[in-house]
Amino acid sequence: MAELQANERLRIWGRNLFQQQQEPVVWAGRVLAAATRKTGRPPEIDEVLILAEREDQWPRGREVFDRIRQRSLSGEDPLTEEHALYFALAELVAKLAHNAAGQRPPFDHDSGWRVGPTAYHLAAATDDLEFHAHLTRALGGWPQDI
Repeated sequence: MAELQANERLRIWGRNLFQQQQEPVVWAGRVLAAATRKTGRPPEIDEVLILAEREDQWPRGREVFDRIRQRSLSGEDPLTEEHALYFALAELVAKLAHNAAGQRPPFDHDSGWRVGPTAYHLAAATDDLEFHAHLTRALGGWPQDI
């Protein structure tokens, strides 16, 4: 029950954090960029980072999402738990770009709400204080009551 309450508080925090962003796609891209400091930048992630920075690229969101998802689900080179969270964050950035471009059909309306919680879980998967600091700056802070 306590875990359910913590997950609900994390979801609410993620929603509120996302709704405060004036440029949500750019913000989510910065969070992903902060995550690359520990995990590296495979070509799929580079593509998402470029997508997030350039509004004229946002209509390519679904195409980029599909490439990230294909890599995430590849059985040839399975992802560690940490890398799976990293790729999930990249998928969210691509979804946000797609939706912000007004492309149809849209991804889930709450995709952006999951950026903060995904970064939270990614940070929790490591004890790297420098990594935590980069994510903290990119996110704008952490939830206080989780």
